[in-house]
Amino acid sequence: MIPENSSVTIFCRIPPGVTRMKLRHAKPRDQGYYQTLQEAQEVAEFFLQHATNVSAGTYDCTYKDKPSLTVHPGPQVASGRNVTLFCHLLFYDTFILCRDGEASFPQDCSHQDHNTFLISHGDLAYGGTYRCYGSSRHTLYLGTLPSDPIELSVTGSSPSDYKGNIIQLSLAGLLLLTLGALLLDAWKSRKSVQGGIQGVPE
Repeated sequence: MIPENSSVTIFCRIPPGVTRMKLRHAKPRDQGYYQTLQEAQEVAEFFLQHATNVSAGTYDCTYKDKPSLTVHPGPQVASGRNVTLFCHLLFYDTFILCRDGEASFPQDCSHQDHNTFLISHGDLAYGGTYRCYGSSRHTLYLGTLPSDPIELSVTGSSPSDYKGNIIQLSLAGLLLLTLGALLLDAWKSRKSVQGGIQGVPE
């Protein structure tokens, strides 16, 4: 609380790696004051002169950070394998992973309170371009810049798929052999019966 027409300085602590800070006048109006930061600067100062009733309200410090996105086991994975994407970013409690779409208008996004995204679909549906963002559970509309994109491609079959196919083919072959043996036995029995009938004297 300050007297009207007096000046006030608002300090924003700067996380490592941040190069641009915004002091946002959130309520009753949405207005921003920007400051480009120097290397190794730890605090940003915003000086407001001649504060009036219009200056009153809620202020918060925001910044445009950029996370990094990595994928395990790699950007190319066999169908049926699980994929884990990691959104690396400090000082955020909500992480957003988006697939496809433009960076500014992403589609198919999921939100969670940890930075590890497990994709366990066993088909080709989860291939595509992925980006991640950091945000806050209290202000989801204040997000970071998007990470650099990762192109995830799902190709072929995994080794477990090959093993499963071999087992299935072996069982099918065994079934065919069994059916063939039964048919051959039935054919021989029929021939034998027919031969016996033809050999009976009238």
